[in-house]
Amino acid sequence: MSTTTSSSVEIAFTGEFYLPGQTDPRIAADHIERYRFAAGFARGVRVLDIACGVGYAGPMLLEAGAASYLGVDINPRLITYAQTFYGRPEANYETGNVLTYGAKSPFELITCFETIEHVSEYRAALKNLWSLAAPGATLLISSPNRPITSPRAHRLTDPPANKFHTQEFTVEELLAELQSCGFEASRVFGQRQRRVYRPRFLNRAMNSLTNPNRRASPVVTPVTSKSPRYMVIVAQKPR
Repeated sequence: MSTTTSSSVEIAFTGEFYLPGQTDPRIAADHIERYRFAAGFARGVRVLDIACGVGYAGPMLLEAGAASYLGVDINPRLITYAQTFYGRPEANYETGNVLTYGAKSPFELITCFETIEHVSEYRAALKNLWSLAAPGATLLISSPNRPITSPRAHRLTDPPANKFHTQEFTVEELLAELQSCGFEASRVFGQRQRRVYRPRFLNRAMNSLTNPNRRASPVVTPVTSKSPRYMVIVAQKPR
């Protein structure tokens, strides 16, 4: 029997990761809706949730019919929290790095949400995700859309506005990176979508009037004529 107590795994919210009950409702909605979207791909498959944070998605994806769930995060304190509050026979949690984590068998669904922007060696991370994916597997990957979240960063090498991010991508850049690693990536979804205008002053004025960061829907929907604050790309590893 575990002797771990809830007080020994208490974690304070710093803004670097989502923590249920301690995070702004907007941020909470953004995180939850990504996993609600992922639940539609989970039935009957083995799921790897890379950079799982505190592991709250485990029960969600198992309830959606996942055959098993493995949450992996580089922070051992978050894994201890996840094991304490969300661990169950079908939901396991391990400490690991997205760059180097290896598994005995591949996964049919991999979720990598709001992670790749934190990793300076992002190409190595994507290649490792490829190695963890079974033939025909689905990768769901999300990241901030740089023109929205860091409008002063015009290139991938420009510093993002968020101090916790190493770089931020455009939709086209992340699609290209996925395809260079062998994934077939063409389905683009998004959250908090809004219209973007070429004059910056017009964007600032419209953002002030409509406040799309809070009022636009957090639900993951296909990207068509609007630009998402967060992109969610559905990619596959060919069989």
